[in-house]
Amino acid sequence: MVNGETTRKTLAFFLCPKVDKVVKPPSELEGERAYPDFTWSMFLEFTMKHYRADMNTLEEFTNWLKNKGSF
Repeated sequence: MVNGETTRKTLAFFLCPKVDKVVKPPSELEGERAYPDFTWSMFLEFTMKHYRADMNTLEEFTNWLKNKGSF
């Protein structure tokens, strides 16, 4: 539900993307990026082995990537 009191976060999920597909914002977007590029296989590894999906998934995944040194 969208409302004026809570910031909404959206994480797109696709059915059966290629595991080496890089997830990143369009090149036309400018400004500082909040999240690094990642492959679908990296995200799957994280959600299957390390963390169940919830409201903090994207932040936890980003921290995991940074600690893993994957970008």
